[in-house]
Amino acid sequence: MRKIKAEDEGIKGMLRDEFNRCLELMEQVKQSMDSYPRGRLVVKKVKAKERVYEYHHLQWREGEKVLSRHIPEKEVPELQKKIEQREAYRSNCLKLEKRLEYLAPLIGEKKPSKRS
Repeated sequence: MRKIKAEDEGIKGMLRDEFNRCLELMEQVKQSMDSYPRGRLVVKKVKAKERVYEYHHLQWREGEKVLSRHIPEKEVPELQKKIEQREAYRSNCLKLEKRLEYLAPLIGEKKPSKRS
């Protein structure tokens, strides 16, 4: 009987280590995400004197407002890569959140909040 309890404590310790590792990793991912632009790239079209002009805008939300900023054509490829990288970080963050939600009840922790 004592052996089973010791094994349970060992497993619980491993789960707690994994929980802490995931928390640290999620903080690192969130810090990395902050260095990349938020939003998405939008192509706007304007018709002037029978010609159609296209230009790019970066759109993002702050509270209830949708904000946008004009992006010069030469900056579009680099910005697109940065947006894709931020999306990859966001995907990893969501996976870590799900893992933390799974681990929390196993070790008796409170579930972490969705957004900090």
